Amino acid sequence: MSKHFVRDGDQYLLSPAAILLITSDSIRSADTSMAGKQRSMRVISQVMEVARWMKFEQASRLETMLLFGADPAQVLPMCDELAQHIGGWAIVAIARRAATAGAQGGAA
Repeated sequence: MSKHFVRDGDQYLLSPAAILLITSDSIRSADTSMAGKQRSMRVISQVMEVARWMKFEQASRLETMLLFGADPAQVLPMCDELAQHIGGWAIVAIARRAATAGAQGGAA
């Protein structure tokens, strides 16, 4: 997991797979607002839409695992495969768009 969460001074750099895992965790967290949970679900939905469009065969299975909090040891390798298949930049762009829209009060 160390390649997914890299300490850089006072912050951590996250891999695209780690972004998906954290997004998944936020859906079930009691500390996440309803708006935050909705943004997280939208990120996963949009990433999986791209995954299906690009013929990632495990898209439905991975989506279910992310939405229902499957064991990270099983999910993270699949998230890595997805990032390699669709491009990690796509995951980052979708997550960034959702975060920016949330900060501005708009829909992602």
